[in-house]
Amino acid sequence: MNSTRLNEFWNYMYTEALLGGFLLIRNGYLIYEAFYPGVGADHLWSVVSVAKSVTATALGVALAEGYVTGINASVLDFFPDRTIANLDPRKDAMTIRHLLTMSAGFESQLEQIVLPNDWIQYLLDLPMIHEPGEVWNFDGGCSHLISAIITQTTSLPMAEYAQIRLFGPMGISNYEWDADPQGNTMGFGHLTMNLRDLAKIGFLYLNNGTWGPFQLVPSEWVIECTQTHFLLPDGVGYGYQWWVDPAISGYSMRGTGGIRVFVLPEQDIVLVFAGASVFGILDYYSAFEEFLYPAIIGDPVSYPQSVTEQILPFVIVLLVVVIPIVIVNKSRRGKRS
Repeated sequence: MNSTRLNEFWNYMYTEALLGGFLLIRNGYLIYEAFYPGVGADHLWSVVSVAKSVTATALGVALAEGYVTGINASVLDFFPDRTIANLDPRKDAMTIRHLLTMSAGFESQLEQIVLPNDWIQYLLDLPMIHEPGEVWNFDGGCSHLISAIITQTTSLPMAEYAQIRLFGPMGISNYEWDADPQGNTMGFGHLTMNLRDLAKIGFLYLNNGTWGPFQLVPSEWVIECTQTHFLLPDGVGYGYQWWVDPAISGYSMRGTGGIRVFVLPEQDIVLVFAGASVFGILDYYSAFEEFLYPAIIGDPVSYPQSVTEQILPFVIVLLVVVIPIVIVNKSRRGKRS
């Protein structure tokens, strides 16, 4: 890529959007990284609604492992021990698929969700105002219920499950993800992470759910998450907690305050923005046309992995997943004897 044009891209975004950080990966390599003065690569950014896309990713793993039987399952079936208010046929018909597409049919107010002691009970008790699947409404309550379903089925807080099945194998350890008063990971936000680790999640999707030799997320789930299930008036699509960007033939994770992770499969690019205080009024598609695309030189290239790069994921999974499981199983057998 043309470094001069990338410098122009950064300077434009820094000036026009008060950008705090910018990172670009192409052909599997980090080739550009820049930050606001005083901010570095280890800085933890509040990624806000980007957490919703991570929640959907964790659900895809739980589906693949059989903890969740399918996304057409009724949401209420996962909470059999709860007494739920405002029951009606529409609430019975609400499925995980409706949560994923932000079309559950209820309307929660996230600023009120902290008032009750039990956040999940609050969400389940909400009256229905639409038929499920009928109206798109960007609502973090949907994402929080997905988190609770993962916890119900795996017996682990979603953040812990994601650490074992996703973050650990990808070498992501420097992050924080808050929980509600009952210990349910906040599926809608309250996740802090550095830009390189955010880029890893985008890179995982760019490579159809594979990380090195491992299929961490089913490729079918990557496709489902990143295809349009609701087409919004501005021409942008919404998938399963991911945004679909037809104008750039890609898809993205988005958070308030200019947190963006764009995945551009045709160019083999993952692009991360952070901390843009005026990003909401910036036409980033035009910025791509003016600065990013002219910086691309040649077609995407697949570089062979070094021996170290091929072996490292095996070592990480061995240390993070396999060995702890073996130790726990031995401990349990010892207690039984």
